[in-house]
Amino acid sequence: MAVISVLRTLQLLFIIGVFCSLTQSKIVRAHRRRHAVTNINPHIRRQDDIYPVLGISGQGVNTTAPRLEIRELQRNPDLFNVYLLGLQRWQNTSQDDKFSYFQVAGIHGRPFIPWDGVPGRPQPPEGYKEGYCHHSSNLFPTWHRPFLALVEEWIYKSARAVIAEFPEGEFKARMTAALPSLRLPFWDAAAVPPIGTGSYPWTVQRKTIEVELPDGTGSVKATIPNPLFSYAFHPLPGKELFGKLPWTHWSTTLRYPTSKWADAQSQDSKIASQLDLNLGNLRQRTYQMMAMQKDYQSISNNMASLGGVLDSLESVHDTIHNTVGSSGPGHMTNAAYSAFDPVFWLLHANIDRMTAIWQALNPDSWVTNQSNPTATFTSEAGAYADEDTPLHPFHRSKAGDFWTSASVRDHTVFKYTYPELVGLSADDTLVMRVNRLYGSDATSQFSWKLGDPVLPTSSGKGYVYNDRRSISVSSPQNGTYQYQYHANIRIKKPSSEGGSRVFVFLGPTDAATAGSMYDATLWMRNASFVGFTGFQTMGYASDALPTGDANGVVALTDALEDRLRSGELSSLDEDTVAQYLNENMSWRITTADHQIIAPEDTPGFQIDVSYAKMKAATADSFPEILGGSFQHLRHATSGRAGGVQND
Repeated sequence: MAVISVLRTLQLLFIIGVFCSLTQSKIVRAHRRRHAVTNINPHIRRQDDIYPVLGISGQGVNTTAPRLEIRELQRNPDLFNVYLLGLQRWQNTSQDDKFSYFQVAGIHGRPFIPWDGVPGRPQPPEGYKEGYCHHSSNLFPTWHRPFLALVEEWIYKSARAVIAEFPEGEFKARMTAALPSLRLPFWDAAAVPPIGTGSYPWTVQRKTIEVELPDGTGSVKATIPNPLFSYAFHPLPGKELFGKLPWTHWSTTLRYPTSKWADAQSQDSKIASQLDLNLGNLRQRTYQMMAMQKDYQSISNNMASLGGVLDSLESVHDTIHNTVGSSGPGHMTNAAYSAFDPVFWLLHANIDRMTAIWQALNPDSWVTNQSNPTATFTSEAGAYADEDTPLHPFHRSKAGDFWTSASVRDHTVFKYTYPELVGLSADDTLVMRVNRLYGSDATSQFSWKLGDPVLPTSSGKGYVYNDRRSISVSSPQNGTYQYQYHANIRIKKPSSEGGSRVFVFLGPTDAATAGSMYDATLWMRNASFVGFTGFQTMGYASDALPTGDANGVVALTDALEDRLRSGELSSLDEDTVAQYLNENMSWRITTADHQIIAPEDTPGFQIDVSYAKMKAATADSFPEILGGSFQHLRHATSGRAGGVQND
């Protein structure tokens, strides 16, 4: 404890020194304590006391406030400033501390060690190691809920500590007033982005960012390393905790890295362009889940059976993880390392938001008993879980009981909510809001307009969204009902390394040979490109640990409607579309290392198409599926590797 006291004293002295120098330099450089890699304690010190995860309420906040989209949060300068300073302080905490950014992020995966005194399952086989997180599981949405509440609490607590060190005055008063509203922001990658910008927020792409800090009796603008861009390990863990290369020589988290070498750099501009080129697909998928899927078990995880509706919040989450991590792979592609990347929290806050919205639309469906194929730090592969299964390692009280899916069903227990759930009325229902956000006529719902001087612009620094499939064009389908189509994709989920993508095309594509390299952005700019779904590796210590099959979706409706408009298709009835897809639809499977894989060499790969007839949505209603469910579209993929044969 004496060591901790000395370290904290040194940190405080450093911060005071930095603040005193601001009048001359106006630049704050992040303090990263560096140690030799060999000095890291392989058995990171842990505190023995049980820590109840209470979220913001654990810090004495008794009011519920909304989590904001990151770009909306940026529009509130004081609140955004408090958030950045809190996140920076937390990231700089010694990695030996139980509540450090490093150790809290490590709950999810690496370094595969106990947290808050919750031991792993007895004597797992050599190499069979994993984190506490639940994936391909009915607990996927609910396990991450207290996890995010813990993160939210410590960003808040860190921000409060920073503000407490400020000198009394107008600036400290402003920051103090903003603090009670501080909540973890989310990133909605499926929404129509603000006018003139792209889906990938410029805020997370910048290496440095401007904050406001005290300067005498006033304040001063200062530039700091952006805590949303990366996390710098201090120190970088060695092989015992972080496994093999490249993880043990990348000193910071990386996105879409240029190589596997120590000097690799993130390529956020490629991420931005690929997210925008796949945005129409993500938005259609999101709308289908919110508007048409009524069962929690299917929407919660990526294990659904082939046929019908296969999409899930987890599958959309996998696609975004895969896009951001991409080649290398970067940290976000591998579940064992992904939580160290600051963008992880923004993505998962949005998954929690979508879960909360879906719950409000479907209040009677929740977690039921299910066998889950993947192991966790505390549960065996194949273990059953229901709403009363403990969400390890998150204690609910000092008595030692744990949060469960039942006890986190109401997210406001942690004193946060989401904008879409606030201020609803008969003239502004949740259905209306979802339609405006993700429906066929969706438009940007961000609070500012073109020409607003506060609007962040790309200025060549980020990708500007330009969907080839116009959002504002009405559907060409006329009549008493419309058709909806999507490609269902199944694959054996990668266990230890890599990750994979499945691209879907309608029409001619460039020649591709298995084993050759590819350029994803060039593929996605092809006029035949429809969309892709990505699969995140579990990040296990061994390939032998079972993962089960995972499912994903590529939405086909918008692309088929484009062809109906052009006259390439005469109708969207099932017989016409089945023949067209059999003759024109193709797919390619790739690794995270940009290599093409033949379908027959891809474990568990299968692709089919589902369709439904439905009554069209109105401004205040969702589409109504006629006949009760989606149906398998016969012959759409037969006769080709990976397609459904003998159809």
